[in-house]
Formats: sequence, structure tokens, C-alpha cells
Amino acid sequence: MGRGTEDPSNVRVGSKSFPEQRVLGYLAYHGLQSVEGIQVVNEIGYGNSRENWEATRTGIKDLYWEYTGTAWSRLPPRRDERITDPDRLYRLVSEDARSQGVRMAPPASFSNGYVLIADRDWSERTGVTTISEFATHVGSGDTDFGVALNEDFYHRSDGWSGLVEYYGIGSEAKETLESGTFIITSVGITYELLSDDRVQVASGFDTDPQLESRSFVTLRDDREYFLPYQPSPTAYAPTIEEHPGLFDHLRPIVSALDKRTIRRLTRRVIMEDESPSAVARSYLNEIGVVG
Repeated sequence: MGRGTEDPSNVRVGSKSFPEQRVLGYLAYHGLQSVEGIQVVNEIGYGNSRENWEATRTGIKDLYWEYTGTAWSRLPPRRDERITDPDRLYRLVSEDARSQGVRMAPPASFSNGYVLIADRDWSERTGVTTISEFATHVGSGDTDFGVALNEDFYHRSDGWSGLVEYYGIGSEAKETLESGTFIITSVGITYELLSDDRVQVASGFDTDPQLESRSFVTLRDDREYFLPYQPSPTAYAPTIEEHPGLFDHLRPIVSALDKRTIRRLTRRVIMEDESPSAVARSYLNEIGVVG
């Protein structure tokens, strides 16, 4: 589809709808304001992964941040191979993207990958600190505890079902566990259920600011099941050809972001009720990148 008759100086910056993505989107939106020769258009919260990807691939939108693991396992051509080396994964998804008319810049250092979280008291009581130990615990018949998973993690092939198979939890043990207190809910509610002691194990994301609480412990993915999910500025190729400095202008922002930083920024949105736009703008001022 492409740009059609639209002003080629317009650079439409989008994002997915959850808080971390909105912060990333506004970092790009505000960070590109000072670039000469472009007009940045706000399309933050555009849609889900596939909607953002297709809009960028076809030139309906110009730029958003995509995660390497998502690009590999969920977006065309949807690869099944498990790759846990982040540099190799970026290289491969970047090649796939290029073949579809999309460019992916080198990603930030942090990974917004899936994690399993446990109530700290439960973890200390049972001795479960890794996913292998969790699998052994379930497999031995110790299923008298609650589990909460976000809906996307439960349904994705690289989520719950794949994890159960990869770590060797048998079908009978899985069925027993899921027949007890086993709650499928939205992102964020899992932490409330953990805090209320309604469940003892839950799914989350490694960049969730709630994980800074001493009440929770992340179960170590000791067999490296989860893919890296590093965020990469992802753009319509003709836009980069028209404005070759875009990725260079974003590089200081990308290089400044780490897990601790993105947790801090997202915390301000989720827990302190600040707007993602204001959080992004203040962080750009903090690191000396003024939009």
C-alpha cells in the first residue's frame, strides 16, 4: 500500500497498547521531534503485534518498537527454532524483516521475556527456585497451590503449553494442576492474586516493575526455554531510505535503556499514574536527549 499521496515528511510513530510499549513509543515520538525535515505523527497505542507489523510492512505506519522474540516466533514467517542467544536472534529476525521491506535497528539491552514468578514464602517453604524444580514439584504430585497465568501466555505455543512440554511435566500432572486453583486472567492481575495469597505461582514479564517487590521471586529459567525479547526500533524500509538518520537519532535512547530503567519508567505509569508521554519526555531530558 505504501504512503500514497501522503506528505513524505510525515513519520508516523506507533506502539502496542500496554504501558511499557506506550513509554517506548513516546520515547521515539518525542525523541524524533528535533529531526529536521520530518513531521512526527502520534499513533501510539496503534494495536497488537500483528497489526503494528502489518501497518509498518505496508507503509501505513512508519515506526514502532518490536521485540525480537515476538518477531521470530509470532510474526511472518513464524520460526519454530528455539534461539536463546540474543545477538544471533536479532541478526536472524533483522534478515527476515529486511526481506519483507522492514528495517530493525539494533535492540536495547533488556529483554521483556516471559517469567514464572512465585510467592517468596512459598518458594522458601518448598525449595522451588527454578522452573526445573517447579516441574519436579508438580510431577511428584505436589499440586496443592494456586497458579495464575495471563491469557496470552496461556494460549501461546511459546507460553504455558510449550513450557510444560519442554520441562517435562506429564499430561496427568498438568491436568491435576489445572483442575485446582488455576486462573487465566489479564496482565497485572496475576500480581494482585499473588499478593492476596490466592495463588502462589504466576506468569509475568521480566521488566514488570512489580518484580522489585521483596514478596516475589522469579523462578530461574535454568534450561533456557524463554526466547530473548529485546525491543528494536522497527521501521518501514522506504522511510529509512528517505530519512536515513532516523535510527542514528534513536541510538542514544536505545543504548540508555536497560531493565532497571524500563522498570522505573513503567512503574511511574502503572503505579504512580503518570502519563506515558510525560514519563518519556522527562526521561529524555534526564539523559540529555530533548525532543
